[in-house]
Amino acid sequence: MPNKTISVPDDVVPIIDSLGVPFSRWVTDQLRRHSAQTTTTFAQQLLADAALAAGEALTERDARAIAERMERSAPW
Repeated sequence: MPNKTISVPDDVVPIIDSLGVPFSRWVTDQLRRHSAQTTTTFAQQLLADAALAAGEALTERDARAIAERMERSAPW
């Protein structure tokens, strides 16, 4: 797998350094855990969110549903 480079804010570097494992391994583990816990794929979530927002302002209920779904899908 090719290496990817990301930029992070300076205040995040100490957090990454404190993980005790290479950052790429930590991210991979988090993504695998997320994938195992998620019943809806990320693509399906994006499509559902886009359908809610298509051409209309979101209702408060729709906005809450999106926020809750995002919170469940990104537990870290």
